[in-house]
Amino acid sequence: MLGHINNAAFVQYLEHARLEWIRAQHAKGLPPIHIVLAHLRMDYRYEIVLGQTVEVELWPTRIGRSSFDFEYRVLADGQICAEAHSVQVCIDAGTMNSKVLDDAVRGVLEAQMGEQTSFRKGDE
Repeated sequence: MLGHINNAAFVQYLEHARLEWIRAQHAKGLPPIHIVLAHLRMDYRYEIVLGQTVEVELWPTRIGRSSFDFEYRVLADGQICAEAHSVQVCIDAGTMNSKVLDDAVRGVLEAQMGEQTSFRKGDE
């Protein structure tokens, strides 16, 4: 055991941040949305070792017809350990087909373009 967090855990950190971002938007009145992850790219910069506090920053960077992009930074005790990019596609939960982003979702994304939101994972 090397004492650092496995690279797969970084992907879980991103997922946790996405879900927390969606929950925060629901708390502000956004109706439920269904999304699937269509693309994920991550560049690892530095290891995270056991005992560090992990924080994920995310912000929307692109809004498409039925999809939108997030950029991320994964930090451990304030040091950037990874940078990532994801594409989420809005879907119809009944058919599992992509659907056009509704105006409420588009409005939230537009209002937060480039605005970082942080989510703390806690001590690892």
